[in-house]
Amino acid sequence: MSNNTKGLSPKACIMMAIGGMVGSSIFTLSGVTYGMAGSAALVTWFLAGIILLLYALNIAELATTFPKSGGVYVYPHEVLGKTPKAKSFAGWIAAWSWLNVSIFGTTFSAICVSTYLGSFFPAVSNSKVLQILIPIAWIALTWFLNARSANAFGKIHNKITFALLFVLAIYIILGIVNGDTANMQPFVSGGMGATGVVAGIPIAMLGYGSIIAVASFGGEIENPKHNIPKIIVTAVVGTVIVYCLILFATFRMTPVDELVSANAQYYPLAFALGSVMTGKWGWIVSIVPLAALLALTTNMSIMIMDASRTIMATAQSGFLPKKLGEIHPQKNTPIAALSTVAVICVIMSLKPDFISIIINAGSICSAITVAIISVTLMTLRKKQRTGEIPEKGEFQVPGGKLFPIITLVVIVITLVLLYFGDGGTTAYIVAGVWYLIGVVIFLIKNAAQK
Repeated sequence: MSNNTKGLSPKACIMMAIGGMVGSSIFTLSGVTYGMAGSAALVTWFLAGIILLLYALNIAELATTFPKSGGVYVYPHEVLGKTPKAKSFAGWIAAWSWLNVSIFGTTFSAICVSTYLGSFFPAVSNSKVLQILIPIAWIALTWFLNARSANAFGKIHNKITFALLFVLAIYIILGIVNGDTANMQPFVSGGMGATGVVAGIPIAMLGYGSIIAVASFGGEIENPKHNIPKIIVTAVVGTVIVYCLILFATFRMTPVDELVSANAQYYPLAFALGSVMTGKWGWIVSIVPLAALLALTTNMSIMIMDASRTIMATAQSGFLPKKLGEIHPQKNTPIAALSTVAVICVIMSLKPDFISIIINAGSICSAITVAIISVTLMTLRKKQRTGEIPEKGEFQVPGGKLFPIITLVVIVITLVLLYFGDGGTTAYIVAGVWYLIGVVIFLIKNAAQK
């Protein structure tokens, strides 16, 4: 998919990005970080948003320089390495890293659909069959939405996002009005205290990760060189505001000790609202699963789109079967790549017990992807100065190398702290195996070309 002057409008893309980010993480992972750091998890999510904003600025410069779909593969491939083999490896390892996040994230969200429904409908929680069928049904739904043209998908997706933001606004108002600031004391608490504030950042970063999707379908955006920076920055800032308001409302309604003792880390919003809205007002709690279903749908839709475009780009470069790089002539959508992602997600959803491993391994791969993109931007600047890369984007990140370097430093710190957190060792082993598989695929591909 190449650059074009007609395509998705900036407004549509902003809503798509916000809808993709305001997804499963705030309804589930916010409870995990709350258990780690107490109310100070507000700082965790704010810092994660700042890091992703820095990262988003890096992406914006790369996207305006190379306005093509499949950006996570495209940027390292175009910039890093001096030989074709080195360029292919750089692009592939970045794509493989992000595929972990997008595919695991889609699967995680699909599992969370049945988890949320199960917390309100005993028939779901008591039925193993429904717990398997519901994630599959939601994966099929998001496949169907994405199988349409980009414009048709964008219109449907944004209507769902508007409905989601309306319901969340009601939740925020109820939390602020009925909550108590005393529930947020002490501000720094939880199982890890101050350390948990920083250790939770990679987990919270997953909540903003869908911003990469803007780069993945950059070639489908109207006037991408001009619009991508505005879309990315506006979407990230808007999502940070929404997240902080949701967390503030949630923490006002329930102390962290009660949340943890009830083992409600994976449905904190429902638990929090249920603790203050009782009696004749208890029915209002039903807005949480409604919002969760809307959010999970928008989140899954964007992640599965992201994964399909990444696979499309790698297939078009010869890494994967050529069929996966084909574009449907009428829909202008990579149907084969999209279907492959959906099938993988369905298979993975059959093992819901691996949910904590999915979260932590995805956190590691997300952080590594951010690091790769930061290195890519610094290398791009160097090669532009020497004339090795003639292309220049319409947007440049201010401060020279400052933002990419700050991003790298923070990523290294958070990765170290994540290792010492609960399940950190297992997560690193899973992530290591994932990257090992990626390297093996690369070696097989190169051997086949000889």
